[in-house]
Amino acid sequence: MGHQGKYDFDFTGKVVLVVEDNVLSFKLISAVLSRVNVEIIHASDGRKAIEICSSNLHLNLVLMDIQLPEVNGLEATRKIKRIRPDLPVIATTANTYDEDEAACREAGCAAYITKPLQFRKLFELMQSFFDQQD
Repeated sequence: MGHQGKYDFDFTGKVVLVVEDNVLSFKLISAVLSRVNVEIIHASDGRKAIEICSSNLHLNLVLMDIQLPEVNGLEATRKIKRIRPDLPVIATTANTYDEDEAACREAGCAAYITKPLQFRKLFELMQSFFDQQD
């Protein structure tokens, strides 16, 4: 791919919705994404994520925590995919069982990455989705 370091990506002009209810996790993800020039929108629960996806047509990608208050990540993903079928959703979860990944894919997640997040792997995934959009 030609990328050497973890932060050798430039996602200028890309808008990512980070759905994360844990403040520290969001701060970490936000800090790392800002190093690759992503514009970040935050939703702290699934209901807000659905609202943002239906009103903001500039989103390029969603990072979806699965364990969320009110509307969980799987349900939110199903609803988002009904509204925006072409919007890629990457599940971010601490659940590492095969059936968890299957449930995420069944809900409409285009990819699945476990916590703690490996940011280089995440950036490569994001790059592959952005390449399909250009």
